[in-house]
Amino acid sequence: MIKRILSAACVGLAGQVALADDWRLFTRAESFSYSEANPVTAFIDFLVGPAPKDGELAFSRNAIESGVGFKNVEFSIIHRNDYNLYFSQGASQFAYLNKNRKNIPSGQRYDVDVWANQYQLTGGKFGFTLPLSKTLDVHVAYSHLYASEAVSGYLGKDPNGEGGYISMIERQDGDRTVKALDGDLHTDYFFTDDPLFQNRVDAPTGQGYAVDLGLTWQVSDRLTLEVMGYDMAGEIRWKGMHHIVADATSENFVTDEDGVVSVVPNFKGTQTRDDFTQDLTNRTSLDLTYLYNQFVFGYSHDRMSHSEFNRLSAGYLWGEKRTWGLHLAGDVSTSAVELRLAMPVGDLYFITDNLDFDNAHTLGFGWNLNFRF
Repeated sequence: MIKRILSAACVGLAGQVALADDWRLFTRAESFSYSEANPVTAFIDFLVGPAPKDGELAFSRNAIESGVGFKNVEFSIIHRNDYNLYFSQGASQFAYLNKNRKNIPSGQRYDVDVWANQYQLTGGKFGFTLPLSKTLDVHVAYSHLYASEAVSGYLGKDPNGEGGYISMIERQDGDRTVKALDGDLHTDYFFTDDPLFQNRVDAPTGQGYAVDLGLTWQVSDRLTLEVMGYDMAGEIRWKGMHHIVADATSENFVTDEDGVVSVVPNFKGTQTRDDFTQDLTNRTSLDLTYLYNQFVFGYSHDRMSHSEFNRLSAGYLWGEKRTWGLHLAGDVSTSAVELRLAMPVGDLYFITDNLDFDNAHTLGFGWNLNFRF
């Protein structure tokens, strides 16, 4: 049956319940990136690439997990790296022009409103499945996490709602008319690696947890419903994390010989070390699958990082126990296509909305493999 690779991150999915009497080793991985305005590769490369389209968010979820399971219990080691970015179109347009060394029009005001939340985590995970009846299972997983990287904060208007813009203007310099930057930006962010002023710091280690909850309901012999919630509860606690609250005005903007704008380290503000609790971005999914002879049809709904994805799928199963299969899914909102190969030991998948990966706004891959012994 069609199973979202992320749904396999919590123990006890329908495909795994059949293995509940055996010891097993497993490995899982998923990488899913989505960018509304810019292609994913441009988002990763700090907006170097084609011009942005309309859009105000970009995010990337990445995890790899390996462990051992027995009956309905699993223990594993997990590594995660999530990035969530929300921004105004003005911020996206100015960053594109600046990073790609394009001419910035004089007199054009770019309103800046940016919020980021990124973290890199490693830890241990314990999960189990609780059968409530012959047709209903509940899944629970707890992860104890250690964070090595993080950036969380805001760039834009000050607390009074003023400023939050940048523009290129013309000024008189004696007998000449020259271009100069004008702007007023306020920032308030915590970090282990300073993305704005490039300060070198010694980074602390954060510690926290995450809880996943879900259920699998065998509605009938042919129909199955899965509902999962990831990071339904969770946070990372930092002690003595670096914290900058600052205002950058026209005097802080400099332009190098290639025409790229940056912010000089001399700013009006404070840099302190404060305790900080960082939230994890939760995700919910719903998967409905219908099996008819050798064919399987499905619908899935994912909500993550304030984005919603709706996919319709169809597949064909073969083999003595129908353990081989090929599934094709299409996302009705992003036009992304997912191809999944099911095997006796698990499945592999790949998803994109453009085979020219440099122009893809949706890009992902992953696997879920189980080896019994």
